[in-house]
Amino acid sequence: MKILIICTGNTCRSQMAEGFLKSLDKNLQVFSAGTFAQQNVNPHAIKAMAEIGIDISENVPKNVKKFLNENFDFVVTVCDGAKEICPNFTGNVKHRFHIGFEDPASAEGTENEILSVYRKVRDEICEQFKQFYLENLRDIKEIVKEKYSEIALQSQQENETSCCGSGTCCNIDYVVFSENYEKLQGYNAAADLGLGCGLPTEFAQIKKGDTVIDLGSGAGNDCFVARAIVGEEGLVIGVDMTEAMILKAKTNAEKLGYKNVQFRLGDIEKLPVTANKADVVVSNCVLNLVPDKEKAFSEIFRVLKLNGHFSISDVVLVGNLPAKLANAAAMYAGCVAGAMQKNDYLEIIEKTGFKNIQIQKEKQIHIPDEVLLNFLSNDELENFKKSNVGIFSITVYAKKQKCCCC
Repeated sequence: MKILIICTGNTCRSQMAEGFLKSLDKNLQVFSAGTFAQQNVNPHAIKAMAEIGIDISENVPKNVKKFLNENFDFVVTVCDGAKEICPNFTGNVKHRFHIGFEDPASAEGTENEILSVYRKVRDEICEQFKQFYLENLRDIKEIVKEKYSEIALQSQQENETSCCGSGTCCNIDYVVFSENYEKLQGYNAAADLGLGCGLPTEFAQIKKGDTVIDLGSGAGNDCFVARAIVGEEGLVIGVDMTEAMILKAKTNAEKLGYKNVQFRLGDIEKLPVTANKADVVVSNCVLNLVPDKEKAFSEIFRVLKLNGHFSISDVVLVGNLPAKLANAAAMYAGCVAGAMQKNDYLEIIEKTGFKNIQIQKEKQIHIPDEVLLNFLSNDELENFKKSNVGIFSITVYAKKQKCCCC
């Protein structure tokens, strides 16, 4: 990932932002520049950053023209738009952001008074660029893994009483999506973390003796419901990428005495299962968390037996989310930002080679205003509600059939 941070002089704000991002992730390629590059980095900026353990004393201000022939994933302007004209980068860039900060170089007074201004701007830069990093630069799989590990490690009581399944009232209320499993045979309350968006096992047409694979098996909820149907003659395999979830699921299976329910650590894009293994694949609100959905469905096709089928509950969109929602890491972990357009989702299934594609159930999801206001202003929220953008939970069925002309 290659990032360029620019302002007018490249002596303080952009240099501090560069230093902070590099300290967050050494794998990032971070550069800073300005339209009127000075000879040296401002000594007050150097001192303020040194106080938090970041050394920018060897940095050299650079003119933005130096980078015009390079390609960047992100260009971020950090000048105060109300008081300055932000530089216009005319080079090749995928994404542009503006995160404005007051220019501390204009501070006056005693040495301590000037330095206090630099500290204030430094702290604002650290806060804003940490959020920028989490939402745009960090590996989305790591964000999801961290979030669901946190949920797996908390007690059932904490999960039931927290507002968003994470112990703190903050981001997404997963209960908005979840369905009630209690009426289904095999339901086990200890395995129900309330993280699904449907009841795929209810529609999956599982039979006694079947081999069933559950993708994103969590604490084992859908696996145990499937096991009640397949009986002792069948086999249920749960796959999850989170070690804490696998451990929790295995503990639940051991308590229940199930010998034919397995849990395997692995990615959905590269399933730890041999080809032509499953009669049925189920998944509950997980594929929207997978970055490469085409690869995910190709893996489902691979592990299914001929004439096997899947029943998958997932979140899809009709219309485009506001950018602040689409770019929010918390909304990704909460199953929204990773959702595809409904038509595109169904098209991927068809392109993978599945036949007899059916939507078994569909319902619209309404996220509470108090959750959305974590990401949108009041005006943006009103515009979103008027936009007719729909967030839907769908349960989809499709079959792996022999093709007459393949």
